[in-house]
Amino acid sequence: MRRLVSALLGLALLVALAWGAGALALRQGADSAVKMLRDQGRGDAGALTVAGFPSAFSVTLAAPKLHQGLIAWQGDWLRFSLPSYAPWRWRLDIGAAQSLRLGFLNYLISGDDMRADLAFRPDTTLALENFDFSTGQVSSAVDGGGKVFGAESLALSLTAAGGFDYRLEARLAGFSLPTQLQPAYALAEQAEVLEARVLLGLSAPIDRNAQDVPPNLQTLTVEGATLRWGAAELHAEGALHADATGLAEGQIALRSPDWRAVVDLALALRLVQPRFASTLARDLEPLADAQGGMAVNLAFRSGQIWLGPVLLGPSPYLQ
Repeated sequence: MRRLVSALLGLALLVALAWGAGALALRQGADSAVKMLRDQGRGDAGALTVAGFPSAFSVTLAAPKLHQGLIAWQGDWLRFSLPSYAPWRWRLDIGAAQSLRLGFLNYLISGDDMRADLAFRPDTTLALENFDFSTGQVSSAVDGGGKVFGAESLALSLTAAGGFDYRLEARLAGFSLPTQLQPAYALAEQAEVLEARVLLGLSAPIDRNAQDVPPNLQTLTVEGATLRWGAAELHAEGALHADATGLAEGQIALRSPDWRAVVDLALALRLVQPRFASTLARDLEPLADAQGGMAVNLAFRSGQIWLGPVLLGPSPYLQ
C-alpha cells in the first residue's frame, strides 16, 4: 500500500510539473503575442490569467483590443483554452459585450454563449479539420443610435471534406432588422430561418502555411439553401466556378412558392431599388405558374448576372 501511495504521489507530482510547465509556456506565449500587438500598434489587453489544472490549459484576457486601419474590435474578455491531452483542439469563448468599428461607425454587439471550437490535424501541417462558431441571442446597434440587427441563434461550421474542399454550413434563426423597414413593405418581424450548406473548393488547404500562401476560392457549390421570412420562401442550389479572370461563372437554381412575396422582401431589404420593382415584376411574371410559384436560374455568365431574362449587374469575383 505504501508503494502504491508513493507511486500515486509521484504521478501526481509529474502531472503537476507537466501542467505547470505547459501553463508557463502558454502564459509566456500569450504575453509575447500581446506585447507584439502593442508594439505594432495593432492591439492590447489587460490582465492575463491562466487556469484549467489539471485537464486543460486556459488563458483569459481582460479587455482585449484589435485594430487595423479603420477596423477595430474590443471585448470585455476573451478566453482561449485547450485540453492538456489534445492540444490540437482549441476553444475560444468571447464575452457578451463587444464593440466593432467599421470606418467611422461603431457597433455595439451583445451575444449569449458566444464560442468557437477549432480542431486541427495532429501533425506538422496543423491543417484545419473543423471550425464551429455558435451564439445564442445576439444583437447589434450603432453606438448612440438604433438597432442594426438581432437573432435568436447563429451557428456556423466549416469542415474539411477531402482534398482542398471544405463544407460550410450556416443556420440563422429569428433574424430581425430595424423596425422602420417593416411598415413600408409589410415585412414580418423576424425571419423564421436562413440556412445554407455550401461546398467550397480551394486552391490550397487551410493549414499553417495559409498565411504565406492564402488559399483561393476555385468553386462554390450550393448543395442547399433555404430562406423563410414571413410569406417569402426561397430555395437555392447550384454551382459556380472562377473563370480565367477570377469572375464567377455558373448558375444557381432558385425556387419559390410565392415569387411576389420574395420580390417584396428584396424591396424591404433594399436589395432592389423601388424604381426597378415594376420592371422586375413585369419581366418575371411570365415565368410564374398559375399558383404564383416560380423556378428560375440565377446565371453568372460573361461577367454578368442574370435572373432569368433580367440583367442584374456585373458578376462578383470568386478569387
